[in-house]
Amino acid sequence: MRMFNRASINITSEAQVDFRDPARATQSDAQPANGDASTDVTDTKQDSKSNDGKPVRAQWNNKAEFLLSCISLSVGLGNVWRFPYVAYANGGGAFLIPYIIVLLLVGKPMYFMEIAFGQYHSQGPVKVWKRSVPFAKGVGVAQVAVCFFVAIFYVILMSWTMFYFWTTLIAAIKSEPVPWADFCNHEYAFKESCVSFSAADEKEIPALPVVVFTNVSTDGFKPQSAAQQYFDRVVLNKYKKGTLERYTLSNMGDVNLGMLGCLAGSWLLVCLSLLKGVKSSGKVVYITSTMPFIVLFILLGRGASLEGAVEGIKYFVIPQFDKLLVIDTWRAAAEQMFFSLSVAYGSLTMLGSYNQFNNNCYQDGLIVSVMDSLTSITSGLAMFSVLGYLAGRLDVGVESVVSSGPGLAFVTFPEALTQMPVPHLWGILFFIMLYTLGLGSEIGLLESVLTFVCDRYPVLRTKRPYVAAVGCTICFLIGIPFITQVRRHNS
Repeated sequence: MRMFNRASINITSEAQVDFRDPARATQSDAQPANGDASTDVTDTKQDSKSNDGKPVRAQWNNKAEFLLSCISLSVGLGNVWRFPYVAYANGGGAFLIPYIIVLLLVGKPMYFMEIAFGQYHSQGPVKVWKRSVPFAKGVGVAQVAVCFFVAIFYVILMSWTMFYFWTTLIAAIKSEPVPWADFCNHEYAFKESCVSFSAADEKEIPALPVVVFTNVSTDGFKPQSAAQQYFDRVVLNKYKKGTLERYTLSNMGDVNLGMLGCLAGSWLLVCLSLLKGVKSSGKVVYITSTMPFIVLFILLGRGASLEGAVEGIKYFVIPQFDKLLVIDTWRAAAEQMFFSLSVAYGSLTMLGSYNQFNNNCYQDGLIVSVMDSLTSITSGLAMFSVLGYLAGRLDVGVESVVSSGPGLAFVTFPEALTQMPVPHLWGILFFIMLYTLGLGSEIGLLESVLTFVCDRYPVLRTKRPYVAAVGCTICFLIGIPFITQVRRHNS
């Protein structure tokens, strides 16, 4: 037995058995002997051939592009409009305790594992699962399918954001108020329930609260803010003009032409970003990964200087330790971790597959997961400082204006902007931040689908622009029904 073990050790140490993919081994072995993960990788051409005659996969131009791509994928819309509300609703500052525990025990190990799997095999999630656990190949297929459907959904959100951006910019050029400010006077508004407000002059009317409602008579209908009606009746366009009559599946109405243009423009940007795979998307992430942070810190600085900001931040950070004994708090922490880091989607495996074989992916995973968590906390501070200001203007508690998801981004926050000086500027910056966050995540999601196609049919690697164009066109056509006038009854 000793002789067998000793022989095995000698054979292993001398032969240095390599279990890598043959095509990947050819690429890696071609690197300089003294190369390390921090140096630029070889610029592998799309039309180069491996030993088996198949086109070789491209690689990142440098380590920075991979890191920024991971940051763009993980730091998305959920960090801005989901994490602050989830933290507030589950114990405020105390929520960070279960969140950090789940992040350390589950999030970071999974993040590292997914990147390492892709980097080792140089393949997308389907091929990785097929090689590692053959009977679980369907898990990889499911990950690609999820990325496909989420990618279609994400561009719809990007289209809403682009619509708000252009309408705000046009209003600024025309020196008009932001479009949702006085929407109650618009022909599409349902005036019986629409409520708009304006700042009162405290010197003239000292007895009135800061906010004066200009049309408080709602004739028995549930009051709706002008920003809410603008979102429902102009952006979603789900009601017939000036009425409460909704469109249904049997009467889907028309395609919103303004949204159609925004949808087409968004898919065009995505297509251009993915035209040459990681060679082109690696350049785009320099913008999508840095611009949101610049705007976020600008909004944080502005929000912190507003009156009432401290009260809003208190709601976000003051711990409620009794919530730690509630199982839903820990469930929410786990949900937010998966949602925020984008683990288990397969996209991280895809991004890692374009790495150099000896890249230090453990260090990369550590950096991105920390950046993601810090971004979530910073977003919470920025959002709640503005919500605290809005609550003060409305003379209500912060809990009355807190919301999550699209309601925060497209209703509550725009409503707060109308009460700030120069609302057009802050609106434009806010929607630029949202759009770049969405674009960065969208690139990672759709790239997972395109990588699966190119790995399944390697000959398509030399025709990557056509693959990207066809894929984006198909997704655009599937997305058109989502910009018709029919909506779920609770949307």
